[in-house]
Amino acid sequence: MARIAGLFSLKGFLTKLGPLRLKELPKPTIKANDWILVKTIQCGICGSDHKQVFLDGNRDNPMTALISWPQILGHEAVGFVEEVGLNTNLKIGERVALNPWISCLPRGIKPHCKACQIGKNTLCRNFNKGNFAPGIHTGNSNDVTGGFSQYFPAHESMAIPIPDDISWDQAMLSDPFSVAFHSILKAPIKPRSICAVYGCGNLGLLTILILKKIFEDVRVVAISRYSHQATMAKRFGADLVFDSSPTYRLIEKIADYVECDVYHLKKKNPWLIEGVDFLFDTVASPETLEIGIRIVRARKKDLETNSLTSGEIIVTGVSSPHRFEWTPWYFKEIKITGSNAFAVEEFEGYREHAYYHYFRFLQEGRLDPTPMITHHFQLENYKRAFLTARAQKKFKSIKVAFSFNNNQGVEN
Repeated sequence: MARIAGLFSLKGFLTKLGPLRLKELPKPTIKANDWILVKTIQCGICGSDHKQVFLDGNRDNPMTALISWPQILGHEAVGFVEEVGLNTNLKIGERVALNPWISCLPRGIKPHCKACQIGKNTLCRNFNKGNFAPGIHTGNSNDVTGGFSQYFPAHESMAIPIPDDISWDQAMLSDPFSVAFHSILKAPIKPRSICAVYGCGNLGLLTILILKKIFEDVRVVAISRYSHQATMAKRFGADLVFDSSPTYRLIEKIADYVECDVYHLKKKNPWLIEGVDFLFDTVASPETLEIGIRIVRARKKDLETNSLTSGEIIVTGVSSPHRFEWTPWYFKEIKITGSNAFAVEEFEGYREHAYYHYFRFLQEGRLDPTPMITHHFQLENYKRAFLTARAQKKFKSIKVAFSFNNNQGVEN
């Protein structure tokens, strides 16, 4: 019924016909002696959150085997420690950022699975086992409620202390920043690499910012749908920003930039054999995947290492599947790599959780992603918040967040 109502207006998803409600619920309790309770200060709306609200997915999505309902959404959360269990080292009043993964350690599972043993808890084998209802991360487990509320529970390992010199806005972006950072580390980027970033929403803009501010001499081509996103992409350092449509012109512009031939088809999108070295697809729709394999270069020999290297697409977005023309994928021997969230990462001689890399970059003054935060809402205005996050063109929105303190509890 909500899908039918949504055909006429996005507001149709937010009526009583839809899946979302604002309710008064009891204050969460500490789950175990090594858990804490956090008083929420801010919580960002992730693309996965509003895709759930607007029913943007398939019924047979296999991820639902690792999820339980009803849920309190919200995993990009920061706040103050409100209560602590008997066996925790955190103190009441500390500022913390949520590391939302409900893997072996939070679930009380021993021994830990092989993925958790090496710090890759996003690939935990036990998301549907242990002490709590199924759920990959905070906000999609019935037991571990999320940050779209005044309080949320967290295992001690899920609460990462925020340094004093980092603002709430900066800390709130720890999660999406780390998602983008994790995806970039999957690509063997070198100086003079040409990277394209498809989509200039939250993940796309953060990917651009990291490529330009943290890596050396990388050229970045941003592919944007809306003008306000293009403006922010330029502000974050993109060398060029191209419109996502018409797609045939996009392909031709990429060819002009990398100085390669274009192979035309009558009344169809052209394609390239040469092209960009890496494409970070933060949308992952059938269209972006099809255009991606048309603009990423084919396999070639690396003259420095004498090894064969392939153009690569790193996928961080999620969209509903549909048919697309994928012949260039096999013909050019392109690699398509999925990138899931974040974990312990190795970079610049440090092996630590992605949040600590992010905090270090902030403290060293190498970047600041907070200009992309465009809107703050109080929780009672949740309908306007979700509409603003979804209707990006209308509201010129990028990152939309709920705020629970007096200073930022208003729309802006």
